[in-house]
Amino acid sequence: MAEFEERADHLSLNTIDSSLANGEIFENARKKMLAPGAKLLIGPRGTGKTHVMRYAYLYAMRTPSEPLAIYANFSRYLNLEPLLKKSPDALKRFHSWVVAKLLLSCFGFLRDASADTSALTGVDELFDEVKLANLVSLLERGSGEKEYSEYGQFLTVDHVLRAITALCVAQRRKRAVLLLDDAALSLADQYLISFFEIYRLLKTEKVAPKASVYPGSTQYGPTFHASHESEEVPLWLSVDDSSYSKIMGDIATKRLPPEQIRRINPDILELFKYMAFGIPRAYLRLLREYADDNAGTSQQRINKIIERQTQLIGAEFDSLGIKLKQFSTLVSTGRKLFDKACQDIADSQDGEPAHRNIILGIRQDADRNPLTERMIRFLIEVGMFFPMQAVSHGPNRRYDRYIPHLAFLQQRGVFRLGRGSSLRDVALYMQRPASKHPVRRDLSTLLTPDELMSLKLDLPPCQACNTARINESQRFCHNCGKELVASSLFEECMKLELKNIPGISEALVKRIHKDTSIRTVGHVYASQNASGELQQASYVGPVRAGGIIDKVAEAVNEFLS
Repeated sequence: MAEFEERADHLSLNTIDSSLANGEIFENARKKMLAPGAKLLIGPRGTGKTHVMRYAYLYAMRTPSEPLAIYANFSRYLNLEPLLKKSPDALKRFHSWVVAKLLLSCFGFLRDASADTSALTGVDELFDEVKLANLVSLLERGSGEKEYSEYGQFLTVDHVLRAITALCVAQRRKRAVLLLDDAALSLADQYLISFFEIYRLLKTEKVAPKASVYPGSTQYGPTFHASHESEEVPLWLSVDDSSYSKIMGDIATKRLPPEQIRRINPDILELFKYMAFGIPRAYLRLLREYADDNAGTSQQRINKIIERQTQLIGAEFDSLGIKLKQFSTLVSTGRKLFDKACQDIADSQDGEPAHRNIILGIRQDADRNPLTERMIRFLIEVGMFFPMQAVSHGPNRRYDRYIPHLAFLQQRGVFRLGRGSSLRDVALYMQRPASKHPVRRDLSTLLTPDELMSLKLDLPPCQACNTARINESQRFCHNCGKELVASSLFEECMKLELKNIPGISEALVKRIHKDTSIRTVGHVYASQNASGELQQASYVGPVRAGGIIDKVAEAVNEFLS
């Protein structure tokens, strides 16, 4: 299969323009992004948030009747996270970084619109694209003290509003929207809270901020009330949608050449649509993996790809416990809840062979509390639970409903028809009429009493001896006496061992360990010539070394995104 880009933030604007899939959910999201009022675009990774935002940006630029749209991406925020440990003014520098990114996006708009930058440069002496770009670059590298003190510290939200006003006048637009992509700064709570304070300040009568966030780990802070201050716009296509197969098919046809699609059996295409569970990026990845893997029969390739799909999703979920240490117990217990839910749905299939029942109802009872809600939302965040509208089955019998990821249900034989299995099993199963009632459970039937009682927030352990802290105010470890300091997520990422990087085999890791000094992600990043050093390992040439480096970079991007 010819190379194609799965991530929308790496696509050109021309590709973005021609590749947004048809479907009410995407069209509604695009309209919401350009409508008045603050909005939060909510969905797991890969559901199309960036694609929708960039498409809305381009559509508005080309349509004079639409508002001025400015697009900014904040995915590199975690590069500033080490500042929280070493700079007392880290939040002020972060504020300047956000403002500088927004002002650079204003200049980016003028370039994309082939307009004269004098619409900005003549408004304020601080509107200097070169200085702004240099400041952003230096702050992301943990430096730039001089540039910040001489220039960056003077940047404010008011400068952004002034720049937008000037662009509205120059472009003859009555109002503006700010498309703030990758705004779920979940891995640095202090920055996340600060970001949404800026978000509030950006919201004016003529300026409407829109931010893309995750459903589970985004914390808005004490001064921002998401449900009151912004309209939530969910973006995740349900496998229960009557147009699901058509919309997912449209995603493939708009991103891949027709001859590549024709080479794949239609039944396999249909199966992968459902195994992607409504996430376009996952669907494209599944197609890529199938086309690139020629070992074994089609069924063997499919089984391997689906197993890898569940492993990747499970690993992403488990990594939340590493990234967000205070929630590690919630994550580990949530995995147990999910496994039990999938098994209960599998066990329930014999009762109604003529109906489709993949929906789990969890009763809103006394066991539901902020800890259990957060635990479930983490499952939603990584795409393991699809949330549906709650239903009532009588007094005190209201159920929240979820669909577990179909790839996990597939592995438990939920869709198997008869003794054998067929490529068409999943599609045929999904065509059945829906069962009237979901598989209904209480939390106490999905988790043991001990598991429910163990739910708690975790404090980060001692960095020296890994002993758990006693309380939040503890300054010194009660075991070894070392001073307790906050761990940097960037440093945690650099400590990841190569054996934990998806796609690098155990045999290859052993050869690298034997013949080189590279052991971790940080070693790859620190090496002046990582490719050359990796090639010292047996059977590792330039191509394989490049592949290892790419897999490490991909893992880092996923870890820090």
